[in-house]
Amino acid sequence: MATGSPFHALSLAKIPLDEHACIFQDELVVADNFEEGRQHHDLSVDPIMTSFLTSPYPYKVQFAIMHLCVAGSMRVRLNLTEYEMRRNSALIVMPGSIGQCMEVSADCQLLMIACANDFIVPEMQTEAALIVRKFLANRALLPLKEEQVEEVRSVYHLLRQKIRQVDVRFKREMLQGYLQILYYLLCQEMGAYVDRLDAQPGTRKKQIFDRFLQLLRQHYTAERSIAFYANEMCLTPKYLSQVVYGVSGRYAGQWIRDYVVLEAKALLKSGEYTVQQVSDRLNFANQSFFGSYFKKAVGCSPSAYQRL
Repeated sequence: MATGSPFHALSLAKIPLDEHACIFQDELVVADNFEEGRQHHDLSVDPIMTSFLTSPYPYKVQFAIMHLCVAGSMRVRLNLTEYEMRRNSALIVMPGSIGQCMEVSADCQLLMIACANDFIVPEMQTEAALIVRKFLANRALLPLKEEQVEEVRSVYHLLRQKIRQVDVRFKREMLQGYLQILYYLLCQEMGAYVDRLDAQPGTRKKQIFDRFLQLLRQHYTAERSIAFYANEMCLTPKYLSQVVYGVSGRYAGQWIRDYVVLEAKALLKSGEYTVQQVSDRLNFANQSFFGSYFKKAVGCSPSAYQRL
């Protein structure tokens, strides 16, 4: 699985891994750089990880992933928001997210659980699903208490042990059961954050902004007009723009543009698409219009960016 190719279109099979990682049928990966009595492995100088950690370009993640930081720090940019993982914090990344690693400390200790789309735990509990969605609409970084970290690490070890076992008839179902436990462990702490969020004054405008971002993440590859999102929310474009600017300090059009451009950058650098194909995937009328849109936002043409 380790590869020297760029990871700007990052599927589960392209995660840079060492021999200590545990993999189940290219559907589930668990890995770390410090467990099993091994000496701490410095990610910042790992040749396998170098191209992944030092890439100056964003990449699109095509799977779900949770990183738990137990020491040191890592700074990442995810969907236009910058996060710094520190001790006892978990970063939750959903499929379709666009991210970039900005910096990793020499003493950073991480464990990772990643799974393909069709392996993700189904949302069987409505309250929990709403909590998770509301939390992830606002942030991706979840601080955890010491006892919660230990629980997460226990589930991580159970996953590793089960993947390594041979002749297990219902291994897939057992692994999904452990992931279900992890889901509710994280949901418990997410619920406390969501409760605090709901109790804050001015929640109505924040809810409008959160709903706008949720719709944007769903439709930005096809819809670039403020009117579309305002109509979906039964608001006027003017009022939606005022609310978005009041909450975030940035205009709705800027949010839309940045999502589209970030997606375009990731696709252009993936090595899998031509400029025309990226234009088509982002539903531009033609390549010329896409080129003008991209150059206005980035300062160079799509083909020039692709060659950088």
